[in-house]
Amino acid sequence: MPNQLKEIFRKKLIPVTFERTIGLFGATTIGVGALMGAGVYVLIGLAAGVAGPSVWISYIICGVLAFLSTLLFAEMARLVPISGGGYAYAYQSLGRIGGFVTGWFLALGSIFACGLYAIGFAEYFTSILGYRLPPFGVKIIAGLLVVLSTFLNAKGTKGADRIQNILTWGNLGVLVLFIVASAFFIEPELATPLFPKGYEGTFGAIGIIYISFFGYQLIANNADEIKNPTVTIPLAMKYSMGVALLFYLLVAVVCILVVPWEELAGSNAPLVEVATKSFGRYGWLLISLGGVLAAAGALNSTLLSQGRQIYAMGKDRFVPDLLGKIHEGAKTPRAAIAAGGILILVFLLSFQLQFIAKAANFCLLVSLLPVSLALRKIYRTDPTKKPDAFWKKILPELTLITNLGLLCTLDWLSLLFGLQLALIGGLIYFFYSRKRVARSETGMHINLVEERPRFKLHKGERVLMPMANPDTQKSIFEICNALLASKGGEIITLHIANTPEQMDFRMALSNSDQSLELLDRVATWKPHKNVDIRPVIRASHKLGLGIVHAAEEERCDLTVMGYPGQNSNAAADDLMEYVINQVQTNLVFFKLKDPVEPLKLKKIAVSLGGRLNLELMVRLAGALAEEFGGRITFLNILPQDYTFDQQAASGRTFIEAIQKHSARALYNVQVLASDDPIDTLVEKSKEFDLLVVGTTKVGFLQRMTVGNFATQLTARALCNVAIVRVLPMGRKLVQKM
Repeated sequence: MPNQLKEIFRKKLIPVTFERTIGLFGATTIGVGALMGAGVYVLIGLAAGVAGPSVWISYIICGVLAFLSTLLFAEMARLVPISGGGYAYAYQSLGRIGGFVTGWFLALGSIFACGLYAIGFAEYFTSILGYRLPPFGVKIIAGLLVVLSTFLNAKGTKGADRIQNILTWGNLGVLVLFIVASAFFIEPELATPLFPKGYEGTFGAIGIIYISFFGYQLIANNADEIKNPTVTIPLAMKYSMGVALLFYLLVAVVCILVVPWEELAGSNAPLVEVATKSFGRYGWLLISLGGVLAAAGALNSTLLSQGRQIYAMGKDRFVPDLLGKIHEGAKTPRAAIAAGGILILVFLLSFQLQFIAKAANFCLLVSLLPVSLALRKIYRTDPTKKPDAFWKKILPELTLITNLGLLCTLDWLSLLFGLQLALIGGLIYFFYSRKRVARSETGMHINLVEERPRFKLHKGERVLMPMANPDTQKSIFEICNALLASKGGEIITLHIANTPEQMDFRMALSNSDQSLELLDRVATWKPHKNVDIRPVIRASHKLGLGIVHAAEEERCDLTVMGYPGQNSNAAADDLMEYVINQVQTNLVFFKLKDPVEPLKLKKIAVSLGGRLNLELMVRLAGALAEEFGGRITFLNILPQDYTFDQQAASGRTFIEAIQKHSARALYNVQVLASDDPIDTLVEKSKEFDLLVVGTTKVGFLQRMTVGNFATQLTARALCNVAIVRVLPMGRKLVQKM
């Protein structure tokens, strides 16, 4: 078992990483592949219906505005060359909320965009086959393409780059033929009137076609796989955007001048209408082939990069941990890619084409806003990173204003749906992501077991057993084992590697031989047959915080800890106070009178107080008495001049304690009268092997008073002491939420 622990530890400490295999050409291909898709083959008809012949002006305006964001991302890629794209840039500079907002909307925007590309593929694919399918049939074909692309990307990138090259550059080859041939059939009079829908139509079309200029951002998602990323990524972004803008403009011009804009607006495959006139009755075949290549290339490129972005969020724990893992053999984030593929299918089957386009535009535009703020913060906090050119200095403000303006071009339905997505994201962040990310920022957690079967429901209670002192380790284990003997459960053995503020968590864990020795020792002890042991190491800057976060991380029900007691110092007292008041589990603190000696708990006393801790106190006493063959004494202390009501309340407490006592251990009851309960308990403790007392979860202003009682008792008692604190039911419900 020890060697197995070390092997698992080394394996999990050194993460699986991507391989840097993508050069400038490959990175540019990713960008061009994502850019040159639905914008040409699907959306130009919708945009022409809104703008009329001035749609080419819409493309120029949109392209220029989008190019500002390209420069923004290129600058961020130079300053923050890490995988994750806009999400990673915002998270690094703005913190958790900025990172989550960017990642949430960027992921959703990519998913909607993939749905758009898949529909474009299906429309042109059915055109090649000569069939006219109903909308649902088109979506079925689109869904099959999503499944195939998801499978290929999850399987691995070897050979996928050649497929992407064929799809991307093959599409551009088709468009070159299309533009050249169509130039011979231009009719300038079709461009008049230029603004049949007014200037509003020209600007309104921007809200439809903006997604055409989405794709350059995805290059940054692959930063961990790109060679020399600080140079390659900015260049690839600019090159891919330049290529896309040139082709969009040329295609828009020839379309408007060859076929009346009304016909373009009424067609599901507008470029087929143009190609039929330019190439004759077989022209549709060439352009449909180009549409298939473009849509498949855009889907494949976007799905590939989107998986990297979801992976980055999983690694930072905004989304489930499974999504932040790289498959060791394929070197791909398989789970993240699969999750993206499933969501694409859901959105694809749920919404119509125009709505998908507008939803994608909203999400992608919102995702750009925090990136502008991130670059602005970098320039303000570190002026040495500001470029010399004035227009570059104001680039964050320019892109922020531009993208806010583009948001205003969307219709109210798109904005309303976007607000709903924002609300869902907010709920996910505050009720799921926030505390998980906080735990990952303040510590590193390694579970030293092989991966458990997924969806396995663990039966029984989960008990956290923090360990630091080898002398008390065996005794605390025996206590945890006894507690779980009747109903079964799991003991989480934990060692905290205390990490200086300046040290990296992974570096601290790499030197944690002491942790492995402590955990190895537990592995040699035999628990009850229905009790499992799971060793865990966590690096943390603060010991108490590490324990609290480990309990949350492992979803524990109970924490059992040892406490120095008479040999304690201020740090130990502070630790006990912190854990009592912060850990979100039930809690038992043990002060062992003689840690070196084996436990002999024959005479156990339970000091009855309030009802909150009563059940756990009685259960603890009963489990230990049954484990060690002991007897239980239920104690209650009344004031010297107790009243009849106090006497009656004491009697009811005894009755309730006896009713809750289900262990096979004999018991008796004692009532004492004293105005100084601490002195009385200390004096009485010499008659017992263990004294069980309760404390409360208190507010900030009360902690010193209650804490003083707990620390005094553990320090002065003449026997072993167990301090029990039960988390109130209301707090448990909030924790589960």
